[in-house]
Amino acid sequence: MDKKYFSIFTKTALVACVFLITNLLIYMLPGLNAQKANFVYPVWAIYVFFFIFSIVILAILIKVSIKNIGQLGYVFLLATSIKMVASYLLAKPIIAKSIEFPTEKVNFFAVFVLFLAIEAYFTARLLNNKQ
Repeated sequence: MDKKYFSIFTKTALVACVFLITNLLIYMLPGLNAQKANFVYPVWAIYVFFFIFSIVILAILIKVSIKNIGQLGYVFLLATSIKMVASYLLAKPIIAKSIEFPTEKVNFFAVFVLFLAIEAYFTARLLNNKQ
């Protein structure tokens, strides 16, 4: 794989690490630390789940952009749809929790949107590079 494509994975890992550390530091605040103890999944596990999914999706998108750029948008939509289904299955226990403490729900969907934005950004860059 070309160096410019390898930088996509490096940048994704860097952004994920920065946001994970920030997220963990936020949950060290006294008011949020108690709520973190009741989370279904640890914060790092959610980041790992979305990071792995993003790396796989980006690898697939790079392969498709090399072979057939015209299909890149469709592959992105399909991969994102599969990711959404997997995310819903992972989030079912979080969604089923009482609405009393929505912190975990907000955190889960914020991380989902973060990684979706990363994927959309790099997909747009792949589309713009080939035109």
